[in-house]
Amino acid sequence: MKILLPFLLALSTLPAQAEIYKWTDANGKIHYSDRPQDGVDAKVQPMQGVQATSSTAAAKDDWREREQASRKNWLRQTALERRAASQEESAKAKQEPYYPSANRSNNAMSDEELCTRDRQQIEYAEKTKHLSITHGGNSPQRLTEAQRQEVILERKTNHALTCGSGRRH
Repeated sequence: MKILLPFLLALSTLPAQAEIYKWTDANGKIHYSDRPQDGVDAKVQPMQGVQATSSTAAAKDDWREREQASRKNWLRQTALERRAASQEESAKAKQEPYYPSANRSNNAMSDEELCTRDRQQIEYAEKTKHLSITHGGNSPQRLTEAQRQEVILERKTNHALTCGSGRRH
């Protein structure tokens, strides 16, 4: 460790253009030096990560600038998303609510239209596990499974009377 520390300190003071030589002795031990040894096949090692002190300071400033730019972009993107959500909410608020009674016609339904509507209501009640019914403008009331089956049976009975064998004339 005592030998390695001065070596590392010497390496840190080398200019950026310095070369490091590496060779292996007869015992298989690896050596490093700033000068090639006589009679040994020394190879020049590439200098990775060694920079002058002024460029090191510039590298530190570079990541700080990138971090700052990243934060600005994130803030800008967040503000754009909030603005888009706000615009969607205001557009929904301006939209006219749907009132089914306003879209109804005063014309009587034909028998075919009545049967089609009844069939659709039966299919919907059979497919929907959690059926709710509204009475007289009150809040919707969620039906139990027994109540749902009762509604389906009632609609099928009415449909059979209206559209089936007991059809009215």
